[in-house]
Amino acid sequence: METEAGIARPPGIRELPIVAGHLALDFANTVDDPLGPQRWDHIPDHPNLVTWGERVGIVGAREAAALRRAAAEDPKAAAAAVRDAVALRSALNDVFGAVVDGNPLDDGWGRLRPFAAAATARAELTATGPYPAPTWSVAEPGALLWPVADAAHRLLTGPGVARLKRCVACPWLFLDRSRNGSRRWCSMEICGTDEKIRRYVTRRAARRG
Repeated sequence: METEAGIARPPGIRELPIVAGHLALDFANTVDDPLGPQRWDHIPDHPNLVTWGERVGIVGAREAAALRRAAAEDPKAAAAAVRDAVALRSALNDVFGAVVDGNPLDDGWGRLRPFAAAATARAELTATGPYPAPTWSVAEPGALLWPVADAAHRLLTGPGVARLKRCVACPWLFLDRSRNGSRRWCSMEICGTDEKIRRYVTRRAARRG
């Protein structure tokens, strides 16, 4: 399990785990403990958005520095990129949540589609492997959102979406890559352990009763 570094957090706020197994789902999971008392948004501003992108490998150190310069030169564009990030994250949670729940995709897809279209419009194709791969310039503060939106579209329309799940103990999404498809938690070390503790306490209480 990877954890972020270099982001100041208040006491009691943990480093954000990267556990989803997919870029778009990890972006959807950037609000920690979303329904709990320690809710924390790990991309509340542009510097943290860039740090997240560097951490998950969307950009390297040189590209991250270029994004920070672009944001410093155009604060309004940087603020707009953060608003777009929040909107994209909401769309991802809604559309992939609908897939998990077996609900219509209309609302979430309607909000995700413009991001996917923008990603395609700005992409360049680079022959770095057996197939051409999309790449993006980092000249704009919002450039980090394009690979996320592209990855989301590819997941939503590909066979991998069959492995999509929601943690049984929290709202986070993940891809179940286990051999027998039995994964239930976003992370055994986090929610899996908490669930086992709750079951143990419940069993002890039942025996005592």
